[in-house]
Amino acid sequence: MDKLETRIKGWKKRGIYDDPKLTQIVKMYEEIGFSVKIEPFKPDMETGCTECIKEKPDKYKVLYTKKNEPE
Repeated sequence: MDKLETRIKGWKKRGIYDDPKLTQIVKMYEEIGFSVKIEPFKPDMETGCTECIKEKPDKYKVLYTKKNEPE
């Protein structure tokens, strides 16, 4: 998912995590009424420093959230 696509569809990037922290954060966002999308971590698609995590990209995921619309 690229930056333009996430903005258009209302998704906001929250960070790059691995488990168990990823699972904890997903649960928290769902409990407070957010939809959650998890995408693979792609070091070449990220801005900023990713040196310490790019050696094991399969271990990490990018977390996006979007506020659920009231029914």
